[in-house]
Amino acid sequence: MTITISAETAVHGASQPGATGTRWKPAMLRLLAPIALKAAFASMLALNGIAAAAQTWPSKPIHILVAAGAGSSPDVFARVLGERLTHALGQAVIVEARPGGNGSIAARAVATAEPDGYTLLFSGNSALIVNPLMTRNLPYKEADLVPVAPVCLVPLAVAVSNASDVKSIQELLASAKESETFFATPGAASLSRLIGESFNERAGTKLRNIPYPTSGPAQTDVIGGRVPVLIDGLGGIVPHAKAGRLRLLAVSTPARFPDYPDTPSISEAVPGLSVPGINSLMAPAGTPEPVLDLLNRKINQILQDPVVEQRFLAMGGQAAPGSRAALAETFRQQRIDFQRLIESANIQATQ
Repeated sequence: MTITISAETAVHGASQPGATGTRWKPAMLRLLAPIALKAAFASMLALNGIAAAAQTWPSKPIHILVAAGAGSSPDVFARVLGERLTHALGQAVIVEARPGGNGSIAARAVATAEPDGYTLLFSGNSALIVNPLMTRNLPYKEADLVPVAPVCLVPLAVAVSNASDVKSIQELLASAKESETFFATPGAASLSRLIGESFNERAGTKLRNIPYPTSGPAQTDVIGGRVPVLIDGLGGIVPHAKAGRLRLLAVSTPARFPDYPDTPSISEAVPGLSVPGINSLMAPAGTPEPVLDLLNRKINQILQDPVVEQRFLAMGGQAAPGSRAALAETFRQQRIDFQRLIESANIQATQ
């Protein structure tokens, strides 16, 4: 890398004020030239340091913090990704569920971590988009995190206990129009809650949210009949549905999900309603571009593996390889869409 900086150019950025507008004198230029050259050399060393670090990365284990509880939809997919990344990068990838604060605990931990590529965030839309829109005084800014790669599309799902008398999404909505009906979600500032509030706004239901800190307790209470309805990621609900503990009523995609053709989309009950879910990998702002690009390439290769595609489908997700730029644009558009939904449903921000 060659960097050429003219000392005269460096110091002429702001002309010496005065009535005549004269230039700096040659003697002064000779004095300042070494300073400019030292600054250029320091900048070159910094850039070379970043490049060198990227060439040797990774040289130690990588930690992926999941903005959800153990066994949740994001946690399930993060562990599949971590397993494959371990082989692809030649370093251990440690996946750790870090629930709480609607995902803000994990997000803050990554946002404030050293931007060296060794601490990453795996999260769904709730922590990345919905939480900042619905929560005051977050301990981090959206700009503190940058996209690494989209990983999978994950529909949210509406479910009830298998012992429930409700057999369809149409029956649920009809019942919820007649009387107040509670629904459990993993967090108040979550995509799951937006679905319930959307039913209220567009179908005239009386659904009332009971937020839980993580998916596990919410699922347990719905299975046990303590709360009648669950809205959560399909990936976390699927094992309970297969075991006969929960009954799937609908998914949040515009059309039926490929691996669950018998489960209707919510748009079949409320035309035009769909709430997309996506799980993504994020990094602290300032992480070297070569590291981000390498991670993106490796993840895309993993997601194009037919074996991984089938594992994701079986768990209620769809592999979604893509570029960092495309993911950033998706987030930008979702912020607009979700903000409009929050305003139309008159959802108040939480503390």
